[in-house]
Amino acid sequence: MKLYLSIFLLLTIVFVSCNNNGSNQNNSDTSQLSITQKLPINDYIKKFTLVDLPFYFKGWNGNNIDDNKLFPIDKHSIDTLFFKGENEDIIFRYGLLADTTNYYSLIYFGKAEEKYPILVTYSKSGQLISKETLVVNGCGPDCGLTYCSYSALIRKDFSIYLADTAKYEGICDSLGNYLPNSDSTFVNSKIGLVDKNGFIKLDKEKRQATKNSP
Repeated sequence: MKLYLSIFLLLTIVFVSCNNNGSNQNNSDTSQLSITQKLPINDYIKKFTLVDLPFYFKGWNGNNIDDNKLFPIDKHSIDTLFFKGENEDIIFRYGLLADTTNYYSLIYFGKAEEKYPILVTYSKSGQLISKETLVVNGCGPDCGLTYCSYSALIRKDFSIYLADTAKYEGICDSLGNYLPNSDSTFVNSKIGLVDKNGFIKLDKEKRQATKNSP
């Protein structure tokens, strides 16, 4: 009986010791995680000017953003903690949207052939929450295309409307010839919002076609 009791006590001590070690390790990991998650977001947002809502951008035909208000991401500064590039395009800082209780909203611009806006949200500790390019499809050369633009609107309630508009004097076949009665204008759009927790949510693309001539 004494032998069984001794074995039971020994196993109990080992079990408690292992649990304590695991708990201490978890506490240590949590503490370390908390330290690494705190980024200098307050210093970073000072690099952005305040942008009043509604924010409106029109690109390609009639770009309405002043280049003097765009500042390249500094690859030798804290900038890289918050934005690490967008493919091979050049990225510019632009503006800080109205502050909210739970997150920060920053607008960047990427530049390839033309500029395009990017909306990024961060937690108050500097962690990335959500990121979306504010373009449906964009513009480019196409047979029969006579006009193209893309636009982005962020309203005061943080609802979002994106639209590309493309006008064709005729839709081309595989040989580059206009198809009969194919002069049309196409609007591709998305709606969405930034929710109270900073997540950017966009609906599926919608497409509307209208004949240019009666």
